[in-house]
Amino acid sequence: MEKATSYNFTFDNQQALSVVCIGHSQTFANHQYGPATRGYYLIHYITKGKGTFIVDGTTYHLHQGQGFLITPHTQTIYIADQTEPWSYSWIGFGGKLADALVEKTGLSAEDPIFSTSEGKILENYIQIGLKKSQQTTANHLYLLGMLYQFMSVLANSNIEKLPATITDDYVNQAVLFIQTHIHQPLTIQEIATHVGIDRSYLTTRFKKSTGLPPIKFIQNYRLTLAKHYLEVSDLTIEEIANKCGYQRTESLNKVFKERYHLCLSAYRKKYGI
Repeated sequence: MEKATSYNFTFDNQQALSVVCIGHSQTFANHQYGPATRGYYLIHYITKGKGTFIVDGTTYHLHQGQGFLITPHTQTIYIADQTEPWSYSWIGFGGKLADALVEKTGLSAEDPIFSTSEGKILENYIQIGLKKSQQTTANHLYLLGMLYQFMSVLANSNIEKLPATITDDYVNQAVLFIQTHIHQPLTIQEIATHVGIDRSYLTTRFKKSTGLPPIKFIQNYRLTLAKHYLEVSDLTIEEIANKCGYQRTESLNKVFKERYHLCLSAYRKKYGI
């Protein structure tokens, strides 16, 4: 069971961008939602308590101050904790610009969890949005503005995973390719071929735009993802290594320890849920 306040709005996925739904729920022990799928993006922020989020066979144990992204047409289940059932706020949105908006936050189907210290701001956005339920042009525009502010908080919380603003189209394409293929072995030649320019020319432009050569950027991104999975998921060390593009756990463990001064298992024990 849950006690919820929510509103749904008329949605046309041919629009550029629109808010589909908004709400807040206080759940009871072991309350389960799903399995369910939706045709739009949905972001939950946990305002109190704990719970479990399950997507694509991966289980995340989450708590106050964290949240999760649900992508369109993806089956998910979420379950309130038995002793500290969670309360959460949510906002759903869709349209032709929705994919690009989500990409700017650093969230994705492969990396759907975020943590933020600005939770009160997110809560306030939702509470104000709930007062704009009447479907008028003024409220539609207000909710769109609020959505952008909501997403800016998420982008700020994920800033470690986001490159600085890049104006070079070739480098933007390269970064997107890296992010969507991070679970695979990657070579600079493969990335350059995808982008359509020479390998050395890509390396020069990439370093100029990001401050890092591509190989270092890839390593940083993989380590950031590994740290994230250790903190919030119940994936095994082997599964985390695979998701981060390492075929051998030992290889990930070595570079992880060099960066964070703890091996993978020790880091999980200290910082994991």
